[in-house]
Amino acid sequence: MKVSIITCTIRDQFMDNVFTNYEQQQWNEKELIIILNKDDLVLSKWQKEAEKYPNVRVFQLHEGATLGDCLNFGILKANYDYIAKFDDDDYYGPNYLSNSMRVFENDEIFILGKSSYYVYFTNKKALMLIQNKENSYDDTVSGATLIFRKEVYNKVQFQKRTRAEDYFFIEDCKKNGYFKSVLPNYNEPPIKSNIQKTKLETEKNSEKKSLDLKEVYKTMLKNTLQKYQNPDYTK
Repeated sequence: MKVSIITCTIRDQFMDNVFTNYEQQQWNEKELIIILNKDDLVLSKWQKEAEKYPNVRVFQLHEGATLGDCLNFGILKANYDYIAKFDDDDYYGPNYLSNSMRVFENDEIFILGKSSYYVYFTNKKALMLIQNKENSYDDTVSGATLIFRKEVYNKVQFQKRTRAEDYFFIEDCKKNGYFKSVLPNYNEPPIKSNIQKTKLETEKNSEKKSLDLKEVYKTMLKNTLQKYQNPDYTK
């Protein structure tokens, strides 16, 4: 199974995180499609960085395009039959895709994701677990963890929205009879950075928020929620 990872971004400061999330995935059959959604981002800068990695392409849409537009564009550019949505500011552990893609061995599964994940509060350096159902069927997942068969796009596209576009995508999937999501085992949960309050701050402060999430992940494993510890996390 081959998977196309799609990441949309308006922020240069998360460039390293975008490429790190892709490179460290222990799933060989993959590609990365990056959509720049801000006019003052320099496409050539991102393309130059992309040359360091296999199967990476970078595109740019004008900032008037919604996040939904960007995701739809990325799906149209995807070469592979599975789509994984990665957020630019979140951390996806090395085995995230490997653990998730196995679920698609069941031909009846079209969409999967996680409803349990960590939120890292950058201003307080605090980690919180959002814990819901695990390893079961459910009717909703976190938008940052969406993985689905590309054929779903034939009936359901992302709406022209920049806010809650993933929520409405899931709702539209339900209406079309697609959504019976599977939540994979809870052994490589993503970490979401809580930066909602920082988007209006200065560029300097925003860059400060762009911390080394891999180190956060290691610290989390050492100091919190030890029952989920797995040697693979800290590789």
